[in-house]
Amino acid sequence: MDQKLKIGVSACLMGQEVRFNGGHCQNYFLRDTVSQYADFVPTCPETAIGMGIPREAVRLEYDENENVRMRAPKSDTDFTEAMTNHAKNWCDQLTALDLDGFVFKKNSPSCGVFRVKIYKNDHPAERRGTGLFAKAIMDKYPELPVEEDGRLSDPVLRENFMIRVFAFRRVKDLFAKGWSRKDIIEFHSREKILLMAHSPKIYKVLGRIVGNIANYSREKFQFVYIKTFMTGMNTKSSKGRHHNALSHMAGYLKDHLTAAGRQELNDTITSYRKGVVPLIVPVTLMGHMLRRFNETYLLQQTYLSPHPYEMALRNHN
Repeated sequence: MDQKLKIGVSACLMGQEVRFNGGHCQNYFLRDTVSQYADFVPTCPETAIGMGIPREAVRLEYDENENVRMRAPKSDTDFTEAMTNHAKNWCDQLTALDLDGFVFKKNSPSCGVFRVKIYKNDHPAERRGTGLFAKAIMDKYPELPVEEDGRLSDPVLRENFMIRVFAFRRVKDLFAKGWSRKDIIEFHSREKILLMAHSPKIYKVLGRIVGNIANYSREKFQFVYIKTFMTGMNTKSSKGRHHNALSHMAGYLKDHLTAAGRQELNDTITSYRKGVVPLIVPVTLMGHMLRRFNETYLLQQTYLSPHPYEMALRNHN
């Protein structure tokens, strides 16, 4: 990767005092860690449509036709059309912006991704909504990796997000130049274990797509491959899938290792699955053994280093 990543982000997460109460929600993982590898594109859709700082709080509400509106209940002001139009204009810039991911503010009626409250009359709020701005971007660009700030506190979700962001950049870089069938096969081969750790099913689907590359126009193949690749990467990995991926790699070493060496590797992989050691432990041991026996095919696997080691994203059980 020659250039930094480019990540969209709710401006309040960058420390900008644009919240409805005049405050911010600085995210220190983004500020202290991700910023070393990414440039940010901050935006606050609420201030962008002219809402002041501070401002009346808005929320999502169902109207009489069960459509979701964004309203300020105290002043009875409806911001739905303004936000929808702004989101459309922003979406029109997405191709030019070439974002690799987006981090949104949780619970926000404009930016929340998961379980945003939706109100209806006097009934208890339902946590089933998505902020209008975030929804527009996700609908327009479903391959784009998205996450909320609160979920970045979960080490597994944090790593999954950064894996997706770096993967999206890699696959875009693949098609950004005059690619050949050989380039596609080599890329697909390098991504094999990482895809298996996220979605073995999608890995097989992609294999069939690559095998039938001659049946596609270049534009159609690029579209289908990126869409399917990111569908796989956007599938959350799990201990079980990591265990299977690592065990698959261990199979390549069985003829090199002594019985004691095989036992050590298998025990370490099992210890990760049981939550005894973090993921970095079996991955590091695997890398050491692959280098020792010069297993060049596996040493090229993105799985061993899907993000910079210095980010310490695999230090989780």
